This record gives sequence, structure tokens and C-alpha cells, in this order.
Amino acid sequence: MENNSSKDIAVFTFARGSQLNANIMESDSYRFVLGIINSMMIRNGVDTPKVGLGGTKEDVSCFIAGLIEYQLLYNVNIDYELGDTSEYDIDKYSDNLDDELV
Repeated sequence: MENNSSKDIAVFTFARGSQLNANIMESDSYRFVLGIINSMMIRNGVDTPKVGLGGTKEDVSCFIAGLIEYQLLYNVNIDYELGDTSEYDIDKYSDNLDDELV
């Protein structure tokens, strides 16, 4: 695949609320991941609603894979979402981005 980008980093950002789903937010997997993020923030003295993960793709992949491995090792119940799996359409919800880009 040809690299058409002159950028050094790829940043993927979700508009506030674009990924929220009541079924997911009630699941053990959501509470598990939120707990990990909250723990990381507390250890570093950070209190903010916004979070960014950055690093090399290998480091970020290892972090996410580590969460999955922990889930498998300790049998953390993961509830899989069934239903609409369509991707977030930025054009359809572009008004959500106005406050996120400031």
C-alpha cells in the first residue's frame, strides 16, 4: 500500500457521545476498560473527561492486546454487541464535531 501521507502520526478521534451505547456501558467489559483508564489517570494525578492514547502502533497494539489477554486469563465477562454495526458516518454527524475541535 502506498503512503500518500506526509504526516508523522495518525490520530483517530471520536466525537463526544458518538460511541456511547447503553448495552455496552452496562457490560463487564466496559467497566473493566473504564477501570483500567481511571486507574491510569489516578496514578498520574489526572482528572479530566477526555483521554488520548498515543505511541507507536506496536505499543498501542500491545496495550489493547494486554487488556484482551487479561480478560481471557481472568475470564472477565465480555458482552458482545449484536445489532447495528455500521460505522460512524462523520458526514451525517458532523455537527457533533464543532465543540470537539476547539
